[in-house]
Amino acid sequence: MVMVVRQFGGRFTAISLDELEALFRASSVDLGRRFGARRVGDKYLLPIQAVPWFTLVDLGREYPINGLTVRGVVIDGPIDKPWFDLVLGFLVGDYVVGVSVVGRRALGCRSRPLNPPLDLWDLPRGLDFPRPIAITRDVAGGVVDVSAPLDCLASFDVAPNQSVRFLLVYTGLVSVGGRIFIDLGGSSVVVG
Repeated sequence: MVMVVRQFGGRFTAISLDELEALFRASSVDLGRRFGARRVGDKYLLPIQAVPWFTLVDLGREYPINGLTVRGVVIDGPIDKPWFDLVLGFLVGDYVVGVSVVGRRALGCRSRPLNPPLDLWDLPRGLDFPRPIAITRDVAGGVVDVSAPLDCLASFDVAPNQSVRFLLVYTGLVSVGGRIFIDLGGSSVVVG
């Protein structure tokens, strides 16, 4: 089974276009074998690590979310465009908590579901996708630090003492996802 889970470090695109193409071409057998989908009623449910518009980065072990920071994440892409929006956050159950790198003026805290990209006009039929809720603080720039916006979590069911293992990367546009590069080569995980 192929999953879009990367080890911490290195450079990669925000969206795996090869995996996206494979998902559109997949038979029902491929959905189970390659993508780990399970049949629920008349649909197949994909696990989050198999959804091509999410890229999961394994931090190597569990860390407490309170005080966790991934420092020096380099983003290479059209970060100065007003439509640019890239989520980098820690996967905590049904939530992704972290930052939204935006090409416009930063607004503060936001929450929203991470739906399939806007420019995927026709999703594969018979599939259901996880739609975690992103709770993020807007930031701007080509080098960012990712941490949980603890002051934004008060009205959500996310306790600051929970542990996380994965950093999730998401962009809402496939058309630019293959041109946005995330570089963790010089990044570090800091707890404290």
